[in-house]
Amino acid sequence: HMLYHPRTGKEMVSVDGESCLKEAYGAILRGDFELALKWFRQAIELEPDNASYYYKASVTGARSGKTALAKAWAEKAVELAPDEPVYRMHLKALEARELIGEARVKLEMAEPRPEEAIPLLVRAKELDPLSAEARLLLGIAVKGIGDLRAAIGHLKEALQLDPQHAEARRLLAEWRKERRRLVKQYYHIHPN
Repeated sequence: HMLYHPRTGKEMVSVDGESCLKEAYGAILRGDFELALKWFRQAIELEPDNASYYYKASVTGARSGKTALAKAWAEKAVELAPDEPVYRMHLKALEARELIGEARVKLEMAEPRPEEAIPLLVRAKELDPLSAEARLLLGIAVKGIGDLRAAIGHLKEALQLDPQHAEARRLLAEWRKERRRLVKQYYHIHPN
């Protein structure tokens, strides 16, 4: 079957998967992720059993916000090379990102549903132990059900993973202040 150049539409002669990858990486360096994805598709079409092509395409898809496509390619990479830990880790990180998105929706509703977000975030944390975002949202969700102490703990974990996380820093300062106020209030009401 014929292969056509992703940008010009002209028929290509004697092209292999590796040269498609080189073109894809060139497109990435120029910031053209759409073109890069077209080149990855060409590479996959040429060598449909090459797990590394699916993995590389998936990473680019994920970076350009095409989560469903990235996940499908990651699943195919794992299916073709089940013993490759990097592919499995990447797939788990994508699954975690999906759960985090679902949880975020539940937390941002007009009537937030933290009790529904918590199990999604616990699972996301298991799938991607390095996700500061899962811990930040878990802190928000747990505070939403009234457990300020645990919420602060989740924020501290988020900051251990990403010390520069501005939202986690801001919330931690705010919640610590709130906790101090509550402790003072408690001891004012219940003196020794």
